[in-house]
Amino acid sequence: MIWPPQVCPLLRQGDASLVETGCGLCPFARDRVNPVPAGKISTVRCTTEIEGQLADLEAVSTVRKAAPIWQQWNLISNFGRRDLKAKFKGTWLGWAWSLLVPLASLGIYTLIFSIVFRMAPPDLGNGRDGIFAVWLFAGLTLWTFFASSINSGIAGLGSSGGMLQKVYFPPYAPVLGAGLAVGVQSLIEIGIFLVILLILGNIGWTWLLVPLLLGTYMVFCWSLATGIAIMNVYYRDLAHLVNVALQLLFYLTPILYTTDFIPESWRGIPLREAVMLSPLADFITLFRNITYDLTPGDPGDWLSVVAWTGVALLWAAWVNRRRGADLGEQL
Repeated sequence: MIWPPQVCPLLRQGDASLVETGCGLCPFARDRVNPVPAGKISTVRCTTEIEGQLADLEAVSTVRKAAPIWQQWNLISNFGRRDLKAKFKGTWLGWAWSLLVPLASLGIYTLIFSIVFRMAPPDLGNGRDGIFAVWLFAGLTLWTFFASSINSGIAGLGSSGGMLQKVYFPPYAPVLGAGLAVGVQSLIEIGIFLVILLILGNIGWTWLLVPLLLGTYMVFCWSLATGIAIMNVYYRDLAHLVNVALQLLFYLTPILYTTDFIPESWRGIPLREAVMLSPLADFITLFRNITYDLTPGDPGDWLSVVAWTGVALLWAAWVNRRRGADLGEQL
């Protein structure tokens, strides 16, 4: 591991010859096999002495300051292209699978919930009778993007361990690259959804709010994916817990059913209110409002999604700063 000159106290003292052997005391030394003699090291104080016994030397983010995220776009896009090329490599149908799989899921859920359970969807915003498959497609598309961003982010960072051991780059780069690849597929699905609504004549000025909502949603999902992926490097059980949590969250989010289907209370517990506390419920409800219902949505829901996105972004930044540097040693 090669540390920047501004970190090593030996280089800061101008004695580069000592760095070739390493000081043996400084936690940032490259080589501890041949330590510098005690007489030498007394003239070049260790980093811990210079900084007054730092409380947290493991916060390597103070060692390496990566460029801002907007200057990492080329790196992130390269990771995204890598994932897109590898996703359907060697398959006969190629990119067609990106449409067949969600459409197959849509058909299965439509069959079960609209025919077997006879779930009645709300009417379209233009006054026509509601179509359960179209209504379900709106929620299922946003959920797929969320779940795939989390899982792909964890896998993307884990598969980059070999590169991180050779050259440093921000750990969020492969996570966001994986999210970018997922986003391309989700944008195709959303495009199909909007075309179906256009054919049905269900279009209004509220569609102008779609980019704003989707942009906020992407920041929310990718922030969670970044934080979870980095923490998973240190706690490997987290990925398995996330899979269980995603399955539970799928059925606790009003994707397959309307909010009216949820009992207001169950054994004294305000069940409907508890379900609607989920940020995913707010995002999906707003997306259906502005595309399917042709209403701008509740201002409280907009305030909620902005607040949740801000919290997720701050948490991801904190995790990246505290735990995100030099993950190559952990992978």
